[in-house]
Amino acid sequence: MEYCNMKILRVSSDLYPAFVGGIALHVHELSVMQSKMGHDVTVYTSIWTNEPLYEDRGDYDVIRFKGFTIFRNSITLKLLSALISNAKNYDVVHAHSQLYCSTLFCVIGKRIKKFPLIITNHGLVSQTVPLWIQKIYMMTIGSFVLKSADYIITYTIDEKKLLVDYGVDPSKIIIIHNGINVEKFLIPLNVDKKKQILWIGKYVPGKGVEYLVEGFADFSHNYPDYSLLMIGRGPGKDMICNKIDQLSLNQKIKMVDFIPNDELQIIYEESMIFISPSLAEGVPKTMLEAMVCGLPVISTDLPQLVDIVEGCGIIIPCRDPSAICHALEQMTTDPQFMAQCGENGRTKVLSNYDWRDTVEKTNELFTKLISS
Repeated sequence: MEYCNMKILRVSSDLYPAFVGGIALHVHELSVMQSKMGHDVTVYTSIWTNEPLYEDRGDYDVIRFKGFTIFRNSITLKLLSALISNAKNYDVVHAHSQLYCSTLFCVIGKRIKKFPLIITNHGLVSQTVPLWIQKIYMMTIGSFVLKSADYIITYTIDEKKLLVDYGVDPSKIIIIHNGINVEKFLIPLNVDKKKQILWIGKYVPGKGVEYLVEGFADFSHNYPDYSLLMIGRGPGKDMICNKIDQLSLNQKIKMVDFIPNDELQIIYEESMIFISPSLAEGVPKTMLEAMVCGLPVISTDLPQLVDIVEGCGIIIPCRDPSAICHALEQMTTDPQFMAQCGENGRTKVLSNYDWRDTVEKTNELFTKLISS
C-alpha cells in the first residue's frame, strides 16, 4: 500500500538545469513525477550559478545552500544545520550518491535526529576525484555512509555485488532500474538524418571525452563528411577545446553548452550514433533516451552497461581512441547493422526502462520504510 501523500525531502548536490544530465536530471524528473502522483517534495541542493536560495518550481520546492567546493563537491554546514532542524518534518529523506558531502551530512543528521534515510547509488566511482583518493574514501567514509542508510537503491545486480563488497547488508540494497519517460518518445518526429555522431555529458575526466575526440579525429580522416555534436558543460571544457584546435577539428565538431531535455528528441533523431566513452558511469539517461529514439550505441565496457548495450550497439574498451575509431567505421559502413541495433535498443528500453515503473517502485520502498 502506498501512502497517499508522502512528505519527501530530497538531498542532491546537483540539480537540473544547472547540470544537464546524470544525477541532476534524475533528481528533477523523480521530484516532478512524485509531485504529480500527489506527494509533497522539497529538494535541498547547492548553489552553482546565480540561482535564488528558494525556488517554487510548481511541482516541487527547491532550497539552495551556498558553500565551498573541493573536486566539484559542494560543502556547506548550513545544509547540515537545516537537516538537523527540519528533516523530522518529512516522512523520508532521500539522498543521492554516497560520493557527495551532502549525503554524508544526511547520515550525520540521521545519527542525531533518527529520521528515515534512503540513499540512491549513482555509481561507485567519481568522475572528478583522483582514483587513489576515491579508494581511501570508499573504504572509510563512503562505506560508513552506505551502512548508515535504512535502504540503498542501486540500478543493477553488478552494482549490488560491489556494495556488498563494501560491507553493506544485502537485505538493505534494493535494485530499481533507472529509466526514462518513454511516453515522450513514443511518436517519432521523422526528421532527416544527418551524418552526425552525438555525445552528451559533463566535461570531467571520468567521461573520457579526450579519447572520443582523438578517436573521432582518426575516423574523420577517412570519413570527412561526418560531424560530432557535443552537448554539455564542465570544468574540462577548455582543455577539450584546445585539443579540438590542435587536431584542426573545429569544422567537424560542434559544441553546445545546453539544450533543454524536452528539446532533445529532435537531436537524437537527426543523429546517427550515440557514443559514451565514459571511464565511470551509472546508467545514463541520455543513453536510454538515445536508444528509445532508435540510435545504435557505442559504449565503453563498464559492467552495468554491457547488458544494456548488448545487441543494441558496440562495446569498446576504456581509454582507447583506436577502438572508438574502429567502432565508428564498423557502424557507418554497415547501415543494416546500425538499423538493427537501433531497433533492438528501442524495443529494449520500451520493455525494461519505463520511468513510471522506476518511480512507482521507489514510492513502494518509501512506503515500506515509513510503515516499519
